[in-house]
Amino acid sequence: MHKHSMEVCWLHLIWSTKERYPYFEDQHKVLKVLEILKDICSQHDVFYKTGYVNPDYVHLLVDLPVNLSIQKLLQYLKGLSSHMINEIGLFKTRFSWSKRYAASSVSSGEINSIVQYINNQREHHRKVPFLEEWNNFKKKIDMVISP
Repeated sequence: MHKHSMEVCWLHLIWSTKERYPYFEDQHKVLKVLEILKDICSQHDVFYKTGYVNPDYVHLLVDLPVNLSIQKLLQYLKGLSSHMINEIGLFKTRFSWSKRYAASSVSSGEINSIVQYINNQREHHRKVPFLEEWNNFKKKIDMVISP
């Protein structure tokens, strides 16, 4: 960052395992994949604020550096993490993430509520199933971008 500039680009990232398979039901595996994702962020000068690994998908809140595109960041996070997960043999079968992801910008005033939302995933999805929430989110986006 230039010493006379302030550049902050908070992103809430969500992506799932291939075919939504629940790979991450074991807490040891959850902690390992979070460690891998944090390391990847650190290696690419991405500030990792918080993350949560559900059995079949991930939430991250990061500050994206201006010299890195969202697409490239997700390529690093998903590509490098799946490579490392397979390399260390975390699962008996070959692991992979789905091709899709969601990336949503977050204003500075929303950071605390997004952190709380991400950190409370387990309790939240007891009340609202993921697919219901995802479909509601897509409807909101369609309303914003539709003429």
